[in-house]
Amino acid sequence: MADAIKSNLKGNTNILVTTGGGSFLATSALDEYLECGSIDVVAIHAYGAGDYEASALAPYVQKAKNAGKKLTMQEWGACYTDTPNNGCTYGNALDSNTRNANIKKWASSITAAGIPWFYWQILPNKDPHQDWDYEIGIGEENWDALKAASLQTGQANAAFDFSKWLL
Repeated sequence: MADAIKSNLKGNTNILVTTGGGSFLATSALDEYLECGSIDVVAIHAYGAGDYEASALAPYVQKAKNAGKKLTMQEWGACYTDTPNNGCTYGNALDSNTRNANIKKWASSITAAGIPWFYWQILPNKDPHQDWDYEIGIGEENWDALKAASLQTGQANAAFDFSKWLL
């Protein structure tokens, strides 16, 4: 698929070709993706708290750099309930301070590994707290924690230079 996309770009290097990510760090950053000449960015989707640790991410950062690729943490989130973070489908609401601490800690760890991140999912309206509950509504509880983590991350240096592709 990446080969087809890259060939249709006809040499245009102003558009990066990226993967979509898997369910965990290990299934998002497969060696095959890092070895594919048509892939520019390997996107990580991860919800296991251990996948957010800088020590778990560091080997993937090095592998990507060695392969001439870039990484993004395209999807991650902090569960709203007191269940394991990668099983966020049931349970009782976490204390807001605990979830805030998780958001800040995990964002900081991903940032420390040098990987730019995107949070899953920010809602412009009230979060209904349904199904896999990682969402944060703008202006609601946990919004300030995510906003603070984002601002702090914006001051950090990434392991990958995306400046050419930023508007």
